[in-house]
Amino acid sequence: MTVSAVVMSLALAGCSGGGESGGDGTETATALKVCEEVFDASGVAGARAVLGDSDFRAKSRPLDRIRESMLKEARAYAPGSEDLSRSKYEPCSMSTADGEDYRRVDGRVQWSLLTMDSVAEDAKSGAWHRIGEDLYVQWLKRVDGLAAVLPCRVPGTAAGQERALPLEIAVLGEGLGPDRERLSGNLLASLVRDTQKRLGCENPVAVPASLLPK
Repeated sequence: MTVSAVVMSLALAGCSGGGESGGDGTETATALKVCEEVFDASGVAGARAVLGDSDFRAKSRPLDRIRESMLKEARAYAPGSEDLSRSKYEPCSMSTADGEDYRRVDGRVQWSLLTMDSVAEDAKSGAWHRIGEDLYVQWLKRVDGLAAVLPCRVPGTAAGQERALPLEIAVLGEGLGPDRERLSGNLLASLVRDTQKRLGCENPVAVPASLLPK
């Protein structure tokens, strides 16, 4: 049986009877298919191993709608604009709960309020860590998560859009314990690769197997 089939079997088993299921089994199974697209099957399996099966739930948003909305935002960008409104999208969310023990992991994508120049400047003081060319990562402070910022030029946008309006992609977590760094780094790398491909970035950056600050 493939890794994908094993993950789906575990998800369906965890969401159908036995006193440890949570939410609607069909919703969770459908969401896991989306999660496998953005995090890869091995990433979902790794998340399941960390989260456990107690009251397991998964939620997702239609990837086509996220893509359409983000492309529309990018094409509406005007150089010098002071419009700082940005929509955030969570294509996949997985969680478990056992009494007061709550664990979750979410993927989040958006156009950043930062610019590539400001991130590069902040990297000089160690606020961001450069990984390869035009790819920066940092552990978030206000929420528990790992984020990456990178340029993504999409067709039909104003000149300089990719540097003034870069991608900001994050993996947010709660209760992940000692596996937090390894899991976050792996999932973030997969989400960055998928987002670049899904949006059709004309200048995709190289992404290593894991994205962790050095």
